[in-house]
Amino acid sequence: MRPKAAKPVIIRGRELGGDKPLICFPLVEKTPDAVLEETKTAVGGSPDVIELRSDAWNFITDRQTSLNMLKEIRRLTNDIPLLLTCRSHLEGGFQKVASKTRDVLYMEAIENNLVDIIDIELINGYCKIQKLKQITSSNGVYLIVSFHDFNKTPSKEVIFATIAKEIAFGGDIAKVAVMPQSMEDILTLLSATLLARREFPETPLITMSMGALGSITRIAGWLFGSDLTFAVGVASSAPGQIPADDLKKVYQVLYDSYLGN
Repeated sequence: MRPKAAKPVIIRGRELGGDKPLICFPLVEKTPDAVLEETKTAVGGSPDVIELRSDAWNFITDRQTSLNMLKEIRRLTNDIPLLLTCRSHLEGGFQKVASKTRDVLYMEAIENNLVDIIDIELINGYCKIQKLKQITSSNGVYLIVSFHDFNKTPSKEVIFATIAKEIAFGGDIAKVAVMPQSMEDILTLLSATLLARREFPETPLITMSMGALGSITRIAGWLFGSDLTFAVGVASSAPGQIPADDLKKVYQVLYDSYLGN
């Protein structure tokens, strides 16, 4: 059996870290109307999780419009888990967003019970992450601590150390996304994932190599301990994401042959 998490995270009935990986659809539209249409389309694809890439919003600085948007998305998505991400421009964000703007958005989303998971980059540092962790924990929201390198794949040791740090800083879920330059880089990411799963068996992991070269990790990464993959339900948020319908078919083949389901 695949190396799954010893303590899966249960989010609105979905098991992150269980036998099968979850599929997440990112939403990346910019305007209010487009975001709502994208949400409706995504819901029709029956994703396990929906990611709201609020760093793409052209209204992100409008506090009330952003809050109303979250409320409407929560209504439209019913019981689909929502992951709220305001990605830093330093790690692939669509635009530069002031940290105060992101902080306010995160706080209001958490306090109004509008999202289930929050993503914050490791580069924010221990104190900021811990402050957010205290708020998410007290409100029943899970925290992803993440790291993205769009230029290269660090060594196995560095990737493992990064995951260890994400967990130590308070991550309920640890995430690493890197850019491969060779097939060996693919093996490095998968090997680091397997090592992290064995060393941190209780923590769900999300790992991937990006780009066309890394797309195999979005298919097979779950066999090494990655618990969620991002797929194109409506649009792509990172290079190498696979159309959701195609990914589901491949997963079913793997389930049938590997798990015997």
